Amino acid sequence: MANNNAKADSVQEKRYNFYFDTPLYESYKAESVDEVLKGDVDGYNPLKRCDTTYEIEEDSVEQYGGWDGYRKVSLTCKRYGNKLRFFILRGKSEIMKIGQIPSIADIQYEKIGRKYDKLLNEKDLHNFKKAIGLAAHGVGAGSLIYLRKIFEDLINETFIDHTDEISISPTDFKVKRMWEKVEIVKKYLPKQVLELNPLYSILSSGIHELAEEDCLLYFAPLKLSIQLILDEKIELSKAKAKDEEVKKTLQLISSQMEGRLKTGIK
Repeated sequence: MANNNAKADSVQEKRYNFYFDTPLYESYKAESVDEVLKGDVDGYNPLKRCDTTYEIEEDSVEQYGGWDGYRKVSLTCKRYGNKLRFFILRGKSEIMKIGQIPSIADIQYEKIGRKYDKLLNEKDLHNFKKAIGLAAHGVGAGSLIYLRKIFEDLINETFIDHTDEISISPTDFKVKRMWEKVEIVKKYLPKQVLELNPLYSILSSGIHELAEEDCLLYFAPLKLSIQLILDEKIELSKAKAKDEEVKKTLQLISSQMEGRLKTGIK
């Protein structure tokens, strides 16, 4: 049963990566193309501004060279019925998107704006969307520069939030390289972020030294690092709100009990 669940999660991840993360004209390798082009996939509905489940529908168009041919693929929202549309080339072990409506950038802009607008300042939120738009159009270095700035801002915020617990001065922290800063504040970061530590060392060496292909390769894990930090902030905020609500409820109960004792009501 566990193996079946792991396989299902893996298939879901492949489908999500292809439809919601992979840019146009980028070959996507898949052991089973059918698994990606059939079934259901969880994703974001930009029209209704909510997470949902889509049903994948594939229609053949024509044969083309060494590929099986063009395909029209529709993702139909099971909750509201609206569609995301894709035009793809299908091969035996790879597929490529050559068109889609709405664009990756449009889908992710909406999701990021809705989810993180209260956590990122206006400039960082704008840069996050800008980075996604550049990556969607194959601009590697530019997209990575925007993400690196956002990531560094979040690491600096983490240091400021816990400066009384960290035995290093703000001045000394400021001049540290990216991977060194992450190491200093690692106690306060999600575990998954620390597993990507080699990436931060690469970023410290200079993005302009990397090829565009490498920048696009590093874009996804750096974007994930940012989202992991922001998602943890959201969960901590929810936990704090619940804790405050419990305290208020207990205070109200205590106050009511004291009032009953004073008036002799049982």
